[in-house]
Amino acid sequence: MPQPGTPGSRRIAASKRDLLRLDLRRGTPDQIAEAVQALLDQSTLSHDERVQLLGGALVLEALRPYWGDGRSPGDAHESLRLHDPELADAIEAIAPMLLGRAQAQNEAQEALAAVEAMLRGL
Repeated sequence: MPQPGTPGSRRIAASKRDLLRLDLRRGTPDQIAEAVQALLDQSTLSHDERVQLLGGALVLEALRPYWGDGRSPGDAHESLRLHDPELADAIEAIAPMLLGRAQAQNEAQEALAAVEAMLRGL
């Protein structure tokens, strides 16, 4: 895979073969970030879906070390706050936006299903 940031380099989209060859255990943060971007580029996800996916992954990854052993999400967040208050603040800021988008998407799907059911009844 191309090395980002090397003099004279330009971003070249990673091929599927490049992604398969990447050793995630030895990859640098830049290489792994490039692989994630390449996966997103090859997906059919919309920009909003990408943001939702990455935001949810951030929240889960931030809470992962603290969530388990019967802890509630609130308990996990409080443990995160004790360990990394700045990250806890970021999670608090992003979580309502992610939840609101997920709820809006669910409501839109339910409304569409209701309209389809009414049209079938005509």
